[in-house]
Amino acid sequence: MDAKQKKFKIIILLSIAIAISAMCLFYNFLNPFVLKAFKHFNIVSNKNNLLVHFIDVGQGDAMAINLPDGKIMLIDSGPQSSGSTLTKYLDEKVLSGYKNNFIDYLVLTHADADHTGSALKLVQNYSFGTIYLPVEIENYKYADTYKNFRNYVDEHNFYTKYNQNGVKIEQNGYKIEFFGPIRDYKDTNDACSVIRIEYRNSSFLFTGDIPSEVELEMIEEFGSALDSDILKVAHHGSKYSSCKEFLSVVSPNYSVISCSGKDFGHPTEEAITNLKQAGSQVLRTDIDGNVLFVVGKGYNLSLLTNDYTITSLILDYRYIVLIIDSVIIVNIIIIVFKRTKRSRKNTKKLRK
Repeated sequence: MDAKQKKFKIIILLSIAIAISAMCLFYNFLNPFVLKAFKHFNIVSNKNNLLVHFIDVGQGDAMAINLPDGKIMLIDSGPQSSGSTLTKYLDEKVLSGYKNNFIDYLVLTHADADHTGSALKLVQNYSFGTIYLPVEIENYKYADTYKNFRNYVDEHNFYTKYNQNGVKIEQNGYKIEFFGPIRDYKDTNDACSVIRIEYRNSSFLFTGDIPSEVELEMIEEFGSALDSDILKVAHHGSKYSSCKEFLSVVSPNYSVISCSGKDFGHPTEEAITNLKQAGSQVLRTDIDGNVLFVVGKGYNLSLLTNDYTITSLILDYRYIVLIIDSVIIVNIIIIVFKRTKRSRKNTKKLRK
């Protein structure tokens, strides 16, 4: 390689290093677009980030949350038929990199079988910190799946609390709030607890199966405190929920409907129309599969669906940039060193 070729190679390597470094300066701006473009090849870290998983359990609800401080929350457990699907997802995605099968919080919004059907399987396979139980409704005929779960929890002395309006878990930069039930109800859907999670100016609202009547009561009681970026659509997108007044207050950018797409006519065109008119992008587990939102350093509320890998490593593309730049600089030093060494040899030969 002659002097001109070496000089050209050095210029090319330096140009690459400068270009990569310049792109790094725009990391926070570019990263959401990179994630979107390569969503089927995403590797996401559950360290120091908020990961909110909407798990495809068919006709039912099951959401898992990796909190930024390493704690884990589950909201509902889906139907009994989805138990294996749910535990497989938890093992592969939610608990990836964790040393034990400990889950800090299990919240059951209400006692219907499509929300609590796999709860027994969960408590039989994982350890739990606190289990938040739905409020009990007098003379209500609970499903056997919920009764069996309650018996098991009581027999094995799990630490339980009842869902209660005003409960707050606020630590390490995130806030979890329980809204409702705000009065005594005679139906489990009416008596749902609504959960809101906020972190880094991004917020999620989980509404269980509350009907429009309760939605109206909620906005009268809590108003703008319900405003959220992502809405877990109530009652699987039925015609009895997602009223325009409620959506106007929540004003979600994204709305997630957990459904099978073939049971009970859910979701309805009416609900989807209301969501779209509210300016929300609608996602459905029956069409989009598993849905994941990531909030954290470098993730400005990033959306991923179906194919993604969760790791316990702290990923930052800037580390990759640093490695590439370091390799390039080392190559330049080697080229310059070899050139200098050859020049010295040639100078010595000429002197002789």
